[in-house]
Amino acid sequence: MEHIESKVKCYRRKYKRKGKEYTTTQYVINLRKEGVESQGFKCDEDVIITHKSTFESLIDMKKDHEANLKEKESLQKNLSELQVEFNKLKNEYKHVKALLDKKEREVNHLENEVRRLQNMGLFEIILNKLRKKKAIEGEVEEGVK
Repeated sequence: MEHIESKVKCYRRKYKRKGKEYTTTQYVINLRKEGVESQGFKCDEDVIITHKSTFESLIDMKKDHEANLKEKESLQKNLSELQVEFNKLKNEYKHVKALLDKKEREVNHLENEVRRLQNMGLFEIILNKLRKKKAIEGEVEEGVK
């Protein structure tokens, strides 16, 4: 921010008009020529005059704002990276979940088969094996013909 420092000087003037005495206060702010020229101020340009403490607080606010913007950009970048990582993990989770579901179905099927075989007698198991063997041999003979 462009700025020039100076002091406000006050002058009290007393004068008389038509027998009455008046007092006025004049405020003067002197600016050094080199300060005005170095800051690029021009004649008839509008300027703002404020207390030095107010100006310093504005400078501090600007610095804080710039720091907040940098932090925001950093956090947004970090968020993007975390979002990518989250999406990868989410896809991996879906894949693992699908595998788990498949394995659970296989386990359930095998448990059902074990229960079925436990409920069958030895004779029924042997008969089923023979039937399956006969069915396979029958398919092989048909394929050979």
